[in-house]
Amino acid sequence: MNFDTCSYEIVRPEKNEKHIIMSLTLLFAIEGSATVNVLEDSFVLNEGDVVMINPGVEYSFGDVGESIVGRALFSMKMIGSVMKGKNVLFYCNSVADKSKSYEDLRNIFYHMTEEYLYGSRQSDCRIDSNLYLILDTLIENYQTQNLNEAQGNPDNDVRMQQMMQYIIGNLDQEVNLTELAESMYVSASTLSRIFKKNTGVYFADYVTRLRLQQSLLLLSSTDQNMTQIALSCGFTNSSSFNRAFRKEMNMSPSQYRELHSEDAKKEEDEKKKIDVEIREKLENNVAIHGGVGVSDSISVDLTENDGEDYEKIWNRMLNIGSVNDLTRANMQYHTEYLHDKLHFDMARIWTLFSTKLMITDGSGRKACNFNMVDIALDFLVRNHIKVFLSLGRKPDMAAMSTGEIYKMDDYIPFVSRKAWETAVSEFFNHIVDRYGLKEVSDWIFELSSIPILQEENIRLWQGDSYSVQEAYDFLYKTVKRKIPDAMVGGFGGTVEDDWEQLRSLYLSLVAKDETPDFVSFLLFPYVNSVDDEGNYDRRVCKDPENELRQVRQIRELMEQSGLSDSKLFITEWNISISNRNYVNDSCFRASYIAGRAEKLLGHVDALSIMSSTDWISNYMDTTGLLNGSIGLISTDRILKPAYYSFAFLNALGHKLLAHGDHYIITKTDNGSIRMLLFNDSWFSAGYFLGPEEVPLERMGSGSYTVGQALELSVTIRHLQGTGNWYIKRRILNRNHGSILDEWQKFQYETRLTRSDVKYLESISVPKLTLEKAELEDSDHSILVNARLEPHEVCMIHIFSMD
Repeated sequence: MNFDTCSYEIVRPEKNEKHIIMSLTLLFAIEGSATVNVLEDSFVLNEGDVVMINPGVEYSFGDVGESIVGRALFSMKMIGSVMKGKNVLFYCNSVADKSKSYEDLRNIFYHMTEEYLYGSRQSDCRIDSNLYLILDTLIENYQTQNLNEAQGNPDNDVRMQQMMQYIIGNLDQEVNLTELAESMYVSASTLSRIFKKNTGVYFADYVTRLRLQQSLLLLSSTDQNMTQIALSCGFTNSSSFNRAFRKEMNMSPSQYRELHSEDAKKEEDEKKKIDVEIREKLENNVAIHGGVGVSDSISVDLTENDGEDYEKIWNRMLNIGSVNDLTRANMQYHTEYLHDKLHFDMARIWTLFSTKLMITDGSGRKACNFNMVDIALDFLVRNHIKVFLSLGRKPDMAAMSTGEIYKMDDYIPFVSRKAWETAVSEFFNHIVDRYGLKEVSDWIFELSSIPILQEENIRLWQGDSYSVQEAYDFLYKTVKRKIPDAMVGGFGGTVEDDWEQLRSLYLSLVAKDETPDFVSFLLFPYVNSVDDEGNYDRRVCKDPENELRQVRQIRELMEQSGLSDSKLFITEWNISISNRNYVNDSCFRASYIAGRAEKLLGHVDALSIMSSTDWISNYMDTTGLLNGSIGLISTDRILKPAYYSFAFLNALGHKLLAHGDHYIITKTDNGSIRMLLFNDSWFSAGYFLGPEEVPLERMGSGSYTVGQALELSVTIRHLQGTGNWYIKRRILNRNHGSILDEWQKFQYETRLTRSDVKYLESISVPKLTLEKAELEDSDHSILVNARLEPHEVCMIHIFSMD
């Protein structure tokens, strides 16, 4: 393959500068903004935008300012060779097309630009490989069958595209309109009319113009003789070339070459000068140099810092599922496993009054039957797991940002307030009798009721008037009368949505001396927005500090409501509320968990991840090994990266020495050091243009996120102990411990044997290393250097062996 069939250059566009190029052209805005005019349309390219210009289509620049643009060219012969003669149609315009993020092309362009400007290789192989990668990306992700449906496409007639491909691909041969028409199953007159309408000139005249345009390039940039140029451009001989050239240019080809030979040398010198200016201007462009990495140094002196006690907020409770879910063997098996490995204190369960549990018909006329409930509660008590029971309404459902996959509200239809109160009283009598007052005194009871939801979705009884305050009033008095030491609180809202309603409710409860022992909130990285039609929308926030800001708002709300002494429990927390988002299965989520846990230390009293196991959202569409579900372990009990993040957090010591961006450093009772290092980052700009869910095919490329390598140096001074010191590392990244990346090596096959699954489970574990540490004699210190890839999490244990 001739590598001259594709090329890349970086230019400063000039206003009103016109181009008509025989190659497929991609313009990429590296810095600043520039307006590109294509036929009758104009597009403003901002940094990171990419737009494709079809071969033979004239384009020009409008306002360009101080912009810098990359230009990639692909000849139609090259594309035809790669596609083995198959006709292809591309649509690539990040300005007009919001259905794609374009992050895949954007990343390649940035890498290629860095190599073009600052690479020190002896050849252009890396640039060429990036060009082929761009072409491969176009073929795989940007082919279209119907350009008429593409918004903003400057040349959106499919037949016109096919004609252009034919002309460019056969420019050095005979171009026959009749032959082309036959291949497209239309008449020559129809094609001629379409062509004239789109270009303003007749087919034959346009072909001649393109051939002459091609000859100008060859005359000014090569030493070919006139006959060679004539044949290369599709003229039958030098005489016909001469005649056509004189008619268009009013001079002979030889005169043109003589006139422009000196200009070509000047243009080359000017280009070198501009390249130097561009290189200097882009020296500090973060987007181009994103892969260079950042570094930080941390120092801890143990003579000055003995550490402080702290709460492992991530270990207080774990969301399990509904009471009915916990009656099933698979849920019990996973819960027991997670409790044994992660040692969480409490299991949060919900929907006590489910029709599936057959407690009552809701009439209040018959005694309640808690046999099914006992299956779940007996299991927790038997395994020494405390109960956190939410008594609100919570339907069984799996959701995506675009809507629900399934939803089933199986709440018992209590006919009156009295019927509900009777069932609640019977339940508390039952658990005190069955498990004893001492056991249930350590339990927590929550009334969850999201204030912004419509009343029919939150009311706990029918018939009589309903208010959450009345329900809480009865629950609070019942618990405090029957189990005085048990905690009662609520209400599981979100601070941005529910501020006013919750403030009013909390103030009323405090005034009645029914102050909640705790307040509960949901925490997700969302912001509210309103679309053009006035519809409410929820989007992932671009600010990675969003959750910390929400928690500060919650604390302010608690202060204003007289709840400063109450506990703050984040009862449901995750990077996404969606049960079909493959980010949930990735190292991105693992580093997110570590990073947010560090930021929220000291700000909340409990931080509970949204779900323990993928069984909670199992449905008929969950046919893969992974399905983007919110659990820490898959239905096959394969440990996901999120699980390892919690395992690392739980392994930290009991004395907190230091914490900050990318690190938590602790000390154990025996004097060893345990530190967690993590390289968390946020979503890329392109991610926010599409739906919240990241599909499986994008996970491998990592195009949904930005990140760079992180180098950390940690020095621990004045260590106590004799003997040899060692450093043990447990490393979680895409190469070690990521089941999603291991599954990719199986091409995401869904039909796997049991042995395949067991193999994937066995290799999806963090890397473990052990090295002898060098102890600095002067201050008895150890220096630990760590280089973390994007979304890597590393647990480091420094200890001595006497």
